[in-house]
Amino acid sequence: MGKESERVKAWLDDHSDSARSYFNRSPRYWLNGCVERAQAVQTLITEPRSSRRRVSHPMCGPSRGLVHPATMERPHSCFSLHQIDNPESLDHYEGLSPQSLQSTHFPFSPCVSRSKCLPHSLSSSNPAGQCRRGESCNFMMRLVGGLSRPLQVKNLCLQVLQHLCEITQAQRCCLSMTTVDKTGVKCLGPVFQSDEESVYGYTQAEWYKCIMGYVVSTGRPLNIRDACEDPRFQIEPYERGEDRPKSILSVPILNHKKEVIGVIMAVNKSRPGSCFSEQDEKVLLSHMMLFGLILENSQLCESSEQESKRNQVLLELAQLVSHDYPSVDDMLSKMAAIILPVTKAQYCTVFISDDNSTGAFSRMVHIEDTNGSVQCSTRDCDTSDTSYMYAVHVQNSMETLNIANRPAQISKVSQIKSLIGTPLRGKQRGNVIGVCQLVNKRNMARSETEVFSRADELLLEDFAVYCALGLQKFNTQQKADKTRARLAVTKEVLSYQISASQEEIHDLEESIIPSADALCLLDFGFSDFNISQAAMTQAVVRMFLDLNLPQHFNIEYKTLCQWVLSIRKCYRNNVVYHNWSHALCTAQCMFAMLQTKDLQSNFSSLEVLALMIACLSHDLDHRGVNNSYIERSNQPLAQLYGHSSLEHHHYDMCLLILNNPGSQILSSLSLKEYRACVQMIEKNILATDLAIYIERRTKFFKLAQNNSCLWKDEGHRELLRSMLMTASDICAITKPWPVQKQ
Repeated sequence: MGKESERVKAWLDDHSDSARSYFNRSPRYWLNGCVERAQAVQTLITEPRSSRRRVSHPMCGPSRGLVHPATMERPHSCFSLHQIDNPESLDHYEGLSPQSLQSTHFPFSPCVSRSKCLPHSLSSSNPAGQCRRGESCNFMMRLVGGLSRPLQVKNLCLQVLQHLCEITQAQRCCLSMTTVDKTGVKCLGPVFQSDEESVYGYTQAEWYKCIMGYVVSTGRPLNIRDACEDPRFQIEPYERGEDRPKSILSVPILNHKKEVIGVIMAVNKSRPGSCFSEQDEKVLLSHMMLFGLILENSQLCESSEQESKRNQVLLELAQLVSHDYPSVDDMLSKMAAIILPVTKAQYCTVFISDDNSTGAFSRMVHIEDTNGSVQCSTRDCDTSDTSYMYAVHVQNSMETLNIANRPAQISKVSQIKSLIGTPLRGKQRGNVIGVCQLVNKRNMARSETEVFSRADELLLEDFAVYCALGLQKFNTQQKADKTRARLAVTKEVLSYQISASQEEIHDLEESIIPSADALCLLDFGFSDFNISQAAMTQAVVRMFLDLNLPQHFNIEYKTLCQWVLSIRKCYRNNVVYHNWSHALCTAQCMFAMLQTKDLQSNFSSLEVLALMIACLSHDLDHRGVNNSYIERSNQPLAQLYGHSSLEHHHYDMCLLILNNPGSQILSSLSLKEYRACVQMIEKNILATDLAIYIERRTKFFKLAQNNSCLWKDEGHRELLRSMLMTASDICAITKPWPVQKQ
């Protein structure tokens, strides 16, 4: 920067060790370029100091340092200053800026609390004149290399401001960092002041924004002798005459890329009647060159630390969302307990809306952190409450809101000093299911309230995503619980409907069961056309008795009778073929085949029990149509099961009856036997799907023709059981012609 560049080079020549030490310690890649430039400057050491010609920089000369007001245009329109950010912002290139609901509010964010006192180790021990003579500034060098870690941006700015007041002999100095709003427009953040104690700092006037904005937009220093007489700036009348700005000196802060990242402004010389000189301007410029590097490095360190905390918070929130909770309050309180300590908010409020709410929200959940203990309560929404109005605004705008009320606006009714709110978005675009708010950011050290930063906004937006996921998961879980409850009620009603009456059970239990020969159960030409309903149920009981199943598995006789009657009741009478009569014929054919010597000696009793239960249950609740029709008509059964829809439904109905109180004929089986039996029943019923039979018949006939069926091979036994099920299912085509025709 002209002669200031020569000034820096001279300083680097005299303090090369300190400069190199600083650059080597910095963790950021851009400092490597600075080191290279510093090493290049070393070549100037061999040149005589007198041979270095200083070039007058136009921005620092008298012609630009003290400009007559009439020669410059009014700079109000040269820079957009309608949005803000917090001084602790982690990245001044990010952009969602808080906005107030009331356009009449001062557009700058209230500043955080400031302390006039510097740490003793950092206070300048040298007279102010040392900095002014171009010699090394011990204060700035301590900031460069005398700290074990960079200061926070807020503390760094406040300390530098007070040092600048000392060396320039200014009444007060102020500083503002640049940021970028959502539209990509560069704007100023909140203003630090060296003499400001107020938490909110609304003493900043319009001329602050105008002058500092002009310097940022042009990148040039500005030195004004008398601001009150300058027609370009509107100086508002102050109650105290000593607060009226007169002489003003403002210079930009540059980063390593020579981009403007902030602005410093000194107001009023301490000595009455004097104004800022060209030397003051040079001093500020020389300090800001180094301060820009220090500030950027501090911001990078803060950003890294904050990002680490943010990642930890998001990880904990993700773990919490995966859990199940008895209530929404319990879920939100645990999630809020994670974000409240990080953002230092006094309390968190979640407004929830649903389809049944008449207003904007149905209810609100208030979570407050009191001395490390989280208190949660559910309240009705008060439409006259200030936070409710802010929540409605966020819901309508669907954008994050960051506001800070002036001290004069804080009343006994509303104690909201600072607030950020963001919408909870649903699955569909444009659907807002609630609003989350954080209220009153606290400064634990000073027991004061601060402004929520851009980092707090980002964290709240992430928190809102997990809140929305948690609410949707909870609602889905509630719907699932209600669905399960409805299913349980439906099964209870169905259980009653499929249960036989006590009179029917008693009649079957007391009746004399005819023999198998009397009922022609061993004849493959068996026909049930001339048999009564009572005789049909007696025939089933006879088959179980002759196979010794009740004796072998300790099945109570009454339980067997009730189970048989329940099976008969679950077949639809209006179905022409796949009815109770078809189930009896299928079971009779299986019974007749099981009486043959080879099958009887090779099948276990458990296999026989599974085959008989499967035959009687294989078409339960049949609708009279096939799987293809069910799939093409997109019936609920097809949506529920996908393939073999009817067979899966028959199996489910079979289990329903087997588990129905009074019909539990498998209750005496061990757990291992029960699982094996139920598994075989399922495979046997699914085998009645002719599509499955077509797939297996080739393998079966090949084994039969080659006489290679092995009884010890479980796969061969299962294949044989499947073929027996198909044979029994279609046995009607083997009946004598008169029976087959009918």
